[in-house]
Amino acid sequence: MRTRDLERIRDGLLAERDRVQRIIARHAKAIQHADDQTGDGAGKAHSNHMADQGSDEIQYETMIHLAGAETDHLFDIEEALAKLENGTYGRCEEGDHAIAVERLMAVPTARLCIACQEKREKMSA
Repeated sequence: MRTRDLERIRDGLLAERDRVQRIIARHAKAIQHADDQTGDGAGKAHSNHMADQGSDEIQYETMIHLAGAETDHLFDIEEALAKLENGTYGRCEEGDHAIAVERLMAVPTARLCIACQEKREKMSA
């Protein structure tokens, strides 16, 4: 892979990492705010109105789910950056061959080449 391509991918991963970290911080702040409103550390938002309580709980659980998904994405970004540093970036984890540059440009956190990814998806279907 060309150095210019690697630099572009690294820059994109760093920008994405910053974006995801900001999102996670926002979710954490909102979750903390919801926890603080209960006053008992129960981990759920509780409305003063019974009719709103279900909506509040769904919103709270959605925030937790989104924060978890972003945390998983952040882990993938960190893994890709580590691979860039140690020289293993762009190698398929199953077939140990090169992942196409076009795939890495589209999905910089890709761990598998397209053929291995398709094989994995067929096996899990």
